[in-house]
Amino acid sequence: MRKSDSGLSEVVSVVMILTVVILTIVMAALVIIPIMGDNEERVHNGDVLLEFARMKADVDTAWISNNTGVTRQAVFTLSPAGDRTEVTVMPNLFSVLSFGGVSLEYGDPVSDNYTKVNIIYTAANMYAEDVEIIYSGGALLQNGDEILPGSTKDTTRYIVVVDKSVVKEQSIGGTGIVTLEYRLDKIVQSGSDYLCVFYMVIR
Repeated sequence: MRKSDSGLSEVVSVVMILTVVILTIVMAALVIIPIMGDNEERVHNGDVLLEFARMKADVDTAWISNNTGVTRQAVFTLSPAGDRTEVTVMPNLFSVLSFGGVSLEYGDPVSDNYTKVNIIYTAANMYAEDVEIIYSGGALLQNGDEILPGSTKDTTRYIVVVDKSVVKEQSIGGTGIVTLEYRLDKIVQSGSDYLCVFYMVIR
């Protein structure tokens, strides 16, 4: 009887250890992973906003200095898994279901040939709130609210536009990175406004 009792106690011990391990894994899946995933996605949302702000500053620099013919680049990360600055691998595992997209779209027409350019980032996050960041003709918006205004002096506006006969609408989505290439071709006066005509393409 003593040998059978000893064997039974070992089985009970193994079952209890397995139960504790399983409960720990379940608690991590229900609590720890969502918290870490939410934090990772919120940080990424902020990183993309900064990427757009840097792009806006560089576009403004191009037309302010009338630096035509020079191709520039801006890189946008579509998801935390595509963040090239990430040091560790594990945090990206918490956001593998998050993805984003960047679109180049025509905005409001300002003349027969030229239209405001809209560069739009949309995120479909797994844990944090979804965001939409739009660069529209020189202004920067997040979820419909203007973060950085376009350039205006008195009644003169400086509007970033594209030529529809040259620049095509595009959209790229996924979890990697997207590169926006842009080049100032010319600056055209239209009434009291100045149209900063860019060539743009996303890859």
